[in-house]
Order: sequence, then C-alpha cells, then structure tokens
Amino acid sequence: MPQRDHPQSNHAGQPGDDFCKITGIGPVRAQRLWDAGILTYHDLGKRTPEEIAAVLTDIAGMSAERIASQNWIGQARDLAGPPPEPSGPRQHYAAFHIEFLLESDNSVRRTKVHHHQTDANDAWPGWNEERLLSFLRDRVPLAVAQRPADNAGPGPPPARAPSEPPAAVPASASQPPAAAPSESLPPSFLAIEELAPVRDSQISYIQHIDEPISVRLRLRINPDDGPHGAAFECAAKISARKLGSHERLPVGTAHGSIRGNDPVSYELTGQPLPAGLYRLVTTVDIYPTRHSPQEPPLYSRTVFGDLLQIADAPAHIQSASKGL
Repeated sequence: MPQRDHPQSNHAGQPGDDFCKITGIGPVRAQRLWDAGILTYHDLGKRTPEEIAAVLTDIAGMSAERIASQNWIGQARDLAGPPPEPSGPRQHYAAFHIEFLLESDNSVRRTKVHHHQTDANDAWPGWNEERLLSFLRDRVPLAVAQRPADNAGPGPPPARAPSEPPAAVPASASQPPAAAPSESLPPSFLAIEELAPVRDSQISYIQHIDEPISVRLRLRINPDDGPHGAAFECAAKISARKLGSHERLPVGTAHGSIRGNDPVSYELTGQPLPAGLYRLVTTVDIYPTRHSPQEPPLYSRTVFGDLLQIADAPAHIQSASKGL
C-alpha cells in the first residue's frame, strides 16, 4: 500500500494531500484544487478530466485533454491506495410492495408483488402462500440471516451421497412408511388442485335453493416436499362462505388416505343453501396413519375455492320457465 505523505495545508487552514507528487501539478495548481474543495488524492481520483479542467479554467494551457494525457486521475488513485476494508457485514434492506385485491368478505381475489431492488413483478389470482414465499425467497439472501453455527438450532439431516444406499426401515409389507414429523412438512407440501361446485360431476357455478349442494375437492401431495411413498390420513372440512358476511355454512367433511403424488378426489353433497353468492372454503388436516383421535395434525391448511351462485327460484320453476 502506498505510503501517504503528511497532509499539506491550504491558505484556509484545511489539510490536503500533496498534489505536487502528481506529474503536471505544481504549487499553484495544487492550491487551486484545494480552494475548490478537492483536498485529497481520493477526492481528485473521483473527478473527471472535465471537472478538474473547470476548476483550472483560467490557467493557461489547462484542458481536459491535457489532464487526461498526464493521467492525473490514475496517479491520484494510485497515491490514495485501496479503500479501507469494511469493519463488518453491511446491513441492507430487501424492499417489497405487496397488494391484495379483496372481495367484500375480505377474501383475496388477486395478489400483486413488486421487488424494488430488481424491479421484478409477479401477480396471480387469489391467495397463494407458496408462490408468495417463493417470490420472496428468490430475492432475499436467507443465508445472511442464519445464526452462527454454535447457536444454531437443529437443522435438516445431511444430504446422502449419490452412491450411499438409503437406510433400511423395518416395516411389514402391508404397512406404509411412517409419516414425517410436522417440522419437515413445508407450506407447499399439499396442493389443492380443485375446489368447485358440481352437478352430475360437471362444474356448475349456479345452483338452486331447493337442491343439495355438491362440491368436488381434489388434493395432491407434492412428492418433493414429503417422504417418498409415505401415506397419510386426511380430513377435509368444506363450507360455503356468503360474500359480505363472515358466516360459513357447512357442506360436509371428507375422510380418507393420501400418498405422495397420487391425486385424491372427493365429491361431497350438503344441504341446500339460501339464495346468494358464496365462496367455497376448505380446511384440510393431514395426520399420520393410524393416529389417535386426540393427536394433533401434522399439517393444516385453509384454502378458498370457486364462487357459487344460489339462484332465487327453485329448479323446477327455472326448468318450466325455459320451456315457455
């Protein structure tokens, strides 16, 4: 690192570096630079030839071309030396702007998110927790926020080498693999692929006040987020939430088993609903197989589905009016 000279003093008493060590700068030009507030090699190294020439404009023979040819800026940077090493990691913000378009019942109709540092944008219908978290994770260096190793809590098990065979798990042929503990089930563990009103197994967004409500729910476990081939038990409670109200009217509850990447579909039929516009809602709880009734779920998720309009007129009146 170049040795810095003792700073000189200009006529105002301000300390300044000895610019006379730069080829092409004498005492008069050095004083003029100091008077202009250019006091150090670092200050001079940040200027352009045009900016320096503007300070020395009344000195004969001074021009940006001459300053550039004599490489004042490069000489100043060499004399200034490298910048000091930072004392520690610098803190900074990752700034996001998130907007939700809400229905009258405060359910999310559309989500928009913007990352200010990269100007990246994304938008999608409804509320999608996995997609929002994925957008944030892709733009936040989460490793910076990790605790030191000596204070870190239990983490995921080390990755198995490609040539290392999987550990044997004693189990009878008729028993599925044991379910994973709750901390290993991420938000993206379960996908709700469909929650829609149906009639005769076909989607029908308009039903009538005198007919039982039929709903189809289709679920799938993401195989990348759960133990391979593991089976679970699930309970899905479905209700209809009237827009403009927090009231939820029950449709029914489905019970069954689900295995990684094998979609499961249920059709439930409930009591007729009063006339109005509703949004279907389901809460799905995932349990280990052969769990006790008092055992809490490994995973629970609530999702809003499609809209459902309950027509004022009974079905037989609607049919009769169409025949006129």
